[in-house]
Amino acid sequence: NLKVKDNFSGFGDNSGSVSYEKTNPVIGATWKITPAVNVYANYGKGFETPTFIEAAYNSATSGATPNLTLKPSTSENFEIGSKAFIGDNTQANITLFLVKTSDEIVASSTDAANRSIFANANKTVRKGVELSIDSNFENNISTYFSYTLLNAKFDSDFIGANGLILDGNRIPGTYNSQIYGEIAWKYDPLGFNVAFEGRHNSKVYVNDLNSDNAPSSTIFNLRTGFEQNISNWNFKEYLRIENMFDKEYVGSVRVNDYGNQRYFEPAADRNYLLGLSAAYKF
Repeated sequence: NLKVKDNFSGFGDNSGSVSYEKTNPVIGATWKITPAVNVYANYGKGFETPTFIEAAYNSATSGATPNLTLKPSTSENFEIGSKAFIGDNTQANITLFLVKTSDEIVASSTDAANRSIFANANKTVRKGVELSIDSNFENNISTYFSYTLLNAKFDSDFIGANGLILDGNRIPGTYNSQIYGEIAWKYDPLGFNVAFEGRHNSKVYVNDLNSDNAPSSTIFNLRTGFEQNISNWNFKEYLRIENMFDKEYVGSVRVNDYGNQRYFEPAADRNYLLGLSAAYKF
């Protein structure tokens, strides 16, 4: 139940309220083919109501008038996948998914005062695959790899803040592909651990028109630390280096910032996190 009470007379009475209600069924099944392999399938319906931030402004020119006409989004979610143990040291997961959404709440525009305006897109569709492989080798060496491929597009034409948005345009702010990998090593006699990480993100569009994008990026991180168990105490000391090669790249985007054209937010330079923790087990 979203309710706005306006006691400021300068812009008239903009009070109002709206209620949302929905039942969302979910069903799933798992089949254990062998002791090492199982497959699963899930289906469910989704329901997402507007937040206070999304409903705060009706349009870029209407000031603080609340957007109580913003509809909740509804979705159908399909998923099928498999989990398998490969040999004695590797686990692999793969998932295929499809999400069909109606009235998805999207950032429509940003006005000169940096206020984000939200609207409903008619239909969107997301489909893709997620893959992960987790392995443990001799001498306390381990690796982890994950890959996500996502095709996220508008599934019908709709009128956005900057004109007609065509069926087939990519949903801004979504990556087509993401890759993560790490290799780690532990030396138990000293409680020492170290890991080298790599992450790649594809280019990402910044508006519904797909007229501009942030380029792809690849960065590397390093983490290391020590751990001690003394009686009932557990102590950890750790160091993390993010963006260790000090690469310049876009860390995030402001979707549909048509008012200011300030789509891109830079990521941090090489940065460090040093910390320690202590825990007592009763």
